[in-house]
Amino acid sequence: MRKFFRKIICVAAAAVMSAGLFTAAACSDVYEGKPLGGDYTTGEVVSNGGFAVEKGKYIYFINGKQSNTADNTYGEVVQGAIMRIAKTDLSARNYQNVETVVPEIVHSGNNNGGIFVYGDYIYYSTPSSNKNSDGEIQNSEIVFKRAKLDGSEVMKGGYATYKDNSIEYRYVPGEDGVVYLLYVAKDENLYGTSCINLHSVNTQTGEDKLLAYNVKSVMFDKKDVTNQRVYYTMNVTDFKYNNALSAYNQVYTVTADVKEPAKEYDFSDIKDYDAEKDPLYINYGKLVLDGVGMKDNALNLTQFNAPELFGDNAEKIERNPYTYTLSSYENGTLFYTRVSTNDKTAKLFAVKEETLLTHRPAVDNPEDYILVDGSNAANYTYIFDNKTLTGAFIASDNGLIKTVIDGNGRLITDVDNNNSYYITTGGKPTILFTNEHDGDNTDEHDGDNYVYYSVSGVGASGYSVYRICYDGGYAEYSAMPDGDSVTKYTPVRILDLDCSSDWYMPEMFDGQIIFSSLTKNMTEYKSDTTAYSHIMVCDIRSGNSVLGNAEIDELNDLYESVSKKIDEVDETVYENLKKAYRYAFYTGDSEYIDTIIKAYVDIAGEDEEKFYSKATVEKFKSFVSADGDWSEYKDKKVTVNGTEVYSNRNEYYYSLLGKMTADDKKAYDQYIKDTYLQVWPEEEPGWFESLSKGAKAGFIIGIVGGVLLIAGAVTVVTVIVVRKRKAKLPVYKKTRVKVDTTDDKSVDVYSADTEETPDGE
Repeated sequence: MRKFFRKIICVAAAAVMSAGLFTAAACSDVYEGKPLGGDYTTGEVVSNGGFAVEKGKYIYFINGKQSNTADNTYGEVVQGAIMRIAKTDLSARNYQNVETVVPEIVHSGNNNGGIFVYGDYIYYSTPSSNKNSDGEIQNSEIVFKRAKLDGSEVMKGGYATYKDNSIEYRYVPGEDGVVYLLYVAKDENLYGTSCINLHSVNTQTGEDKLLAYNVKSVMFDKKDVTNQRVYYTMNVTDFKYNNALSAYNQVYTVTADVKEPAKEYDFSDIKDYDAEKDPLYINYGKLVLDGVGMKDNALNLTQFNAPELFGDNAEKIERNPYTYTLSSYENGTLFYTRVSTNDKTAKLFAVKEETLLTHRPAVDNPEDYILVDGSNAANYTYIFDNKTLTGAFIASDNGLIKTVIDGNGRLITDVDNNNSYYITTGGKPTILFTNEHDGDNTDEHDGDNYVYYSVSGVGASGYSVYRICYDGGYAEYSAMPDGDSVTKYTPVRILDLDCSSDWYMPEMFDGQIIFSSLTKNMTEYKSDTTAYSHIMVCDIRSGNSVLGNAEIDELNDLYESVSKKIDEVDETVYENLKKAYRYAFYTGDSEYIDTIIKAYVDIAGEDEEKFYSKATVEKFKSFVSADGDWSEYKDKKVTVNGTEVYSNRNEYYYSLLGKMTADDKKAYDQYIKDTYLQVWPEEEPGWFESLSKGAKAGFIIGIVGGVLLIAGAVTVVTVIVVRKRKAKLPVYKKTRVKVDTTDDKSVDVYSADTEETPDGE
């Protein structure tokens, strides 16, 4: 049996290598760069796996969403590169004071895995720059790499390359101290049939281990992306009995650094079975849930059911087969739904990991783990107190419902305004993240728990950003507001933030929300905005704490008042002032309006007040300096990138984080100028410029032809004349007179005073 099993494993290894899907590379094959300064080796890691990670004194982040088809030439990448900002600079709003760590595109078609920091290295994925035999760049492939946190070393080849950049993956630490790459290879053809396979790559040795072949689904930890444990389902392949008796599946779990050998299976008695041709049953995982059941009083145990785990209870399995569907895995709890062959109603279960790892897979399927009817499980976001499940959020079409676990361990889902009630209403929500902070500075509560969420179809092309404290009871959310008062139990939208909904979720660091921006102007200046957006940051701090909901509401009012006041401008008196105000709102520039006015005077010959009267310009400049009509906004100010910004400016509320390329910066600046001020004037065309293209071409052809004709005629005439003159005129030899000019400086030694002698005489 062992010999046969070793044959299977050898064939499996050969298949993985021959498929050419993954290739290991030596870690010494690196780009070398000048090390960045600062202490990057100490401090804890916070928020691994998204587009931004905190390590010690720095925040490392992907500098904007970028397409895999963009130019990924190493060293020239800005948009999509990995950059870092010191936490002190982030706190001081020095958002442009960033440094490039990895100057190549960080990209994944699957946004559940981003950048990871372990030790002194950052791990990521990037589009391949390899070329095929036709010279085409294979940027649909994805390469897995790492780089030193100071940018001094960046891998060239990577640990592995996969054909599909939408692959789901995680970088996770093993108990042996090694970082592993876990990935789910979909549509991977190892033995002539495409299927889903689970792999683990040892980044230290480059070994790619096929953990499980032909799995049906895989569930990573949804909260702790550094968890190396993974759960997956597999169908049972019954080689001996009728397949109708195998209408069930199983749930397994495995870790990336698994040391135990794969379970041995003996197919030697299967007629015509060929291990080199038939799909192999390769599985390093531990069986935790077995859907096997009894049918017609015949127990259909196979070697896949681990009958040794049944013991004396094998005959006590009196049920129809089960099929499991994994729902979530978080905080040490596996959530799954289960149906049987005679009961298709899905039931939702929540089972602690320690139970799964110690119970008997087929015998121990107690009903006590039932949480609720599982038909709506996709809309649940679970609430934990440490690792104790206390309830869930339910995203309904009417709003966000908060519900609890009752005394019987069941999830209450029917809205009863006691254990289950709405905390928001209007529109289906998408939960972005939860955060614990101080809440309203004006009340006595500390350590309040807030949920940040988006409401579909409400004022954003991507994700809007709302917030509410979810610690209250039904009375807090149902209480009638006292006038226009806002409490922490009142939903508030944070400005008009618009976050990309097909990239990584927004993140929060020290009271500042960092997000991939779809806010106004940040994408419009690009002709292709489908795979491109910059990173922006919104600071909602107040001193050392986060703004309360009432304060956010006041911030919203201040922000909206600027726009309202701009819209109230009477353009019959102050022509083009509204757009000019918008320009100043986004740029804070007071000088370009003078430049554009002068250009229209000098180039187009227009009157100085053609577009902007002197009164309009005066109003415009008072906006920039927050004087006159705008003086009420002068008291509220912040310093952004070393410049004082008043509250009538966009940067007072949120700002660009990181860098734009020089071309993008130029294009954006020009877009803002052309959108909100007059476009640059063109000079009055002369008679030639006013011609059509065809007329210009005809004129040029005519001129060239005429010049050539004239030139040819002149040449012929000249030759004839010269020849005739040579025939008629005598030729003289000229001899220069030698003159002594020592004493007489006035003598012209180059005069034409020569003696002419007829030729031949």
